[in-house]
Amino acid sequence: MNRQWSWQRANIAAGTWCLVVGMGMMTFWLAEPAALAARLPALLGMKFNAALAAAMTGAAVLFTSRGLRTLPALMLVVVLTYGVLALSQHVLAIDIGIDTLLNTPFVDIGTSRPGRIAPNTALCFILVSLALLLRIIRRKTDAVQVVLGLSAIIIAAAALIGYAIALDIAHDWIRFTRMSIPSASCFIALGISIVFVETEETGFHRSTLASILGLSTYLVLLAMAYYELARYEVAFGITFTADTGNPRSTLTSLIVISGFLYGGLVAHLYFSSRRARGMADDLAESRAQLAAIIDNAVDGIILIDDRGTILKVNAACTRIFGYDPDEMIGQNVKMLMPDPYHREHDRYIANYQRSGEAKVIGIGREAEGRRKNGEVFPLDLAVARIDRHGSTVYSGIVRDISDRKESEHALIEANAELEEFAYRTSHDLRSPIASSMGLLNISRMMLADGDLKGLGQTLQRMEKNFGRLDHLIQNIITITRNRLMEEEKRPIALRAAVSDAVDSLSHLEEFRRIHIENHIAAELTIISNPSKFDVIVGNMLSNAIKYHDPQEAQPRIDIRVLRSAGGIRLSVEDNGLGVPPASRHLLFRMFKRLHPNRSFGSGLGLYILRKSAESLGGSALYEARDKGSRFIIELPVEEKHENPVDPGRR
Repeated sequence: MNRQWSWQRANIAAGTWCLVVGMGMMTFWLAEPAALAARLPALLGMKFNAALAAAMTGAAVLFTSRGLRTLPALMLVVVLTYGVLALSQHVLAIDIGIDTLLNTPFVDIGTSRPGRIAPNTALCFILVSLALLLRIIRRKTDAVQVVLGLSAIIIAAAALIGYAIALDIAHDWIRFTRMSIPSASCFIALGISIVFVETEETGFHRSTLASILGLSTYLVLLAMAYYELARYEVAFGITFTADTGNPRSTLTSLIVISGFLYGGLVAHLYFSSRRARGMADDLAESRAQLAAIIDNAVDGIILIDDRGTILKVNAACTRIFGYDPDEMIGQNVKMLMPDPYHREHDRYIANYQRSGEAKVIGIGREAEGRRKNGEVFPLDLAVARIDRHGSTVYSGIVRDISDRKESEHALIEANAELEEFAYRTSHDLRSPIASSMGLLNISRMMLADGDLKGLGQTLQRMEKNFGRLDHLIQNIITITRNRLMEEEKRPIALRAAVSDAVDSLSHLEEFRRIHIENHIAAELTIISNPSKFDVIVGNMLSNAIKYHDPQEAQPRIDIRVLRSAGGIRLSVEDNGLGVPPASRHLLFRMFKRLHPNRSFGSGLGLYILRKSAESLGGSALYEARDKGSRFIIELPVEEKHENPVDPGRR
């Protein structure tokens, strides 16, 4: 429960107290217990009209706390009017008949007039009802309301203290017309509600207001005592000599000196509270800024004690580990660690506290963390020791480096591929060139000897070498283009794109004996990079054509596309030679020819296929068939969206 809610409860308690006291006193007057009134007349010191006004004021406070405005305002206007009329009877020495308007007292308890309330009681009703009305109208607490509430508390508190110290003037401003104890208690409760609930919004401090209240009540009582002493001097004709001292002069000095002392104390308290408030505001702002920095930090920040218990975590820890803060705070930090860190953590802390030998604290290192779902991931861990108030805590900063590790791994693989690519490319480029140079020398000799038939065969071999060289260079160009080329995505009609790819491969050997079936629906369209998509389809089809089974009576290739949510699945299935099980792990790698004696190639076709698919955000798969193979490309596709300016266009 916060402090503001506590003060709101005090507000409700004040209203309830006034309602209960008022209803109780009204019940006494209506029941007319004559015997009880004769024995304890003080029980009926609160008049019926005062009890009714107190009950209405308490009800108005309760209604206001429930958010009502009109009804409590009307009730307070009635109370305010009653207070003004009752006070005017004393001031103007008139009788307007309101004292017995609702109830005729069954007993006279020694008041000035039956049913008439004291002037201080009437004044307090005016003060509290006016303050509560202003709060309803303005919907906030202000300085005027605080002053009205303080005045009511001072008057009521002086009356109560007057009963305790037998100072009649404190509760009996006019002889035989006094403020009753129940009335005083109600005004104090209401005054506290007015002065101290939501006071901080006015810029006043409760401690300062309490000091002003105590000082003012004290000075009022001193002034009343001074007045009472003067009245006794006049009434009894008492005179004091200079030798015996003058009590009035002494009391005057006491009032002045104590006033200065208490005034200085209140001023000191006021300025001290303002300074403390400023320091508290600065501290709260600093804490808020620090909390905002910690909570918005990209890295996880964990605070643990010397036993490894988690004391605090920031929002990034939830993102990194998957636990809510409540699931981590109070638990041992090893819950976030896999073995062997989980097993050795407590022993490490104990060894560090005993020997001071640090392996992580103040050093930092790479470690592993464990998420809520059990996943183990790499992280950077930096731990600092913090000594405070005779205890030791440890602050840990963790950074999820999964992406960095994946990038490092990808970079290592890319470097390895690059080294292999450079080595194999230089070898494969040099081989046909060296062979052609040798054949060129042979051709020169045959030409000199006039061996035209042998020269023709040699030139054919040279042509084949240059064809191999050209094929390899084309594949190298394709790889480079796929890596570097930026291309705008456009709609691709899948059936037409596959048909074009089939036509472009019609020059291959034995193409015409293979039955190629395009099962793709004519209306199926995707948005992608056309050049890369053509490379993918071309390599899938050329691979199926090159490695068809020459012993198969009816070689065939089937091309299909399945559409799924957010992607397509393009498959090319054949009944060709297939891929030997022992060689399937080499699929999609550079310079790997799985049937080297069947068809010549650079060994880059499936590698280019995989890289092209990955550059489009997809993947390449292989499925073995009972006879032949099925190569699959899974690609994400973008949906077509209408133009917001022209809804008919896309």
